[in-house]
Amino acid sequence: MSFNEADGDSHDRGIIRKMSCVGDFRAAVMSATKLSSDELIRRSFNTDSCITLDCCCCSFTVKCSCPSEMTPNQKAKVFSILEQNMKGFYMKSSWGWNGGTKLDELFSANSNFLLCFLANSKTCCDLSRHNVPPSSLASSNEPCAFVHFRFEVDSRRPILYCYEIQLVEEVRGLNLGQKLLHILYKIAADNQMTQVILTVFKFNSPACAFFAKNGFKTDSSDPSRFGQSVDYSILSRSP
Repeated sequence: MSFNEADGDSHDRGIIRKMSCVGDFRAAVMSATKLSSDELIRRSFNTDSCITLDCCCCSFTVKCSCPSEMTPNQKAKVFSILEQNMKGFYMKSSWGWNGGTKLDELFSANSNFLLCFLANSKTCCDLSRHNVPPSSLASSNEPCAFVHFRFEVDSRRPILYCYEIQLVEEVRGLNLGQKLLHILYKIAADNQMTQVILTVFKFNSPACAFFAKNGFKTDSSDPSRFGQSVDYSILSRSP
């Protein structure tokens, strides 16, 4: 065998390995996308029912759902929370706010949700940090927080993209957001996703601080890496 032939053989094997990698990460995303909500929870938490989260002032139940499994009232509440929390930021941004576009993005067929419901309020805060536990939520049948996520291929990586993590004001400061992120990390890891990725407006200081505290850093796909000046950051962390 000549050197040219050897080089060619090595090159061919490299192409095959590269194609295999591409196939592997696409297969991981396709496999995760095909799972039902119950299967996602069962794979990560060995239960078909809701996940219970215990916080300092309240306990919550978290249910995984896809848009087709959500009631009209649940969808309306999810959009209401998003609009209340984020419309002002979008109006301030270069993107602007388009409610119809947001609805389409939220309830796409590829979307998954963690819907969080108040189970009960405690009589006092376990950590003595809050004087009055939140008890003013309208209904335990309505979500008081949610996470919107999808499994996607991004920059040749199988990733879990966190589109939204939103809480009503009454349940902020209870460590609920961090606990919801930990559910997300486990779902990502158990489905062979290499990164959890999200987008945050640079001028949303509380959100930037929250994600930094939880280990998110500027992702390799962030526009700033390519000399672009934008008003948002793409952040990521390993599950």
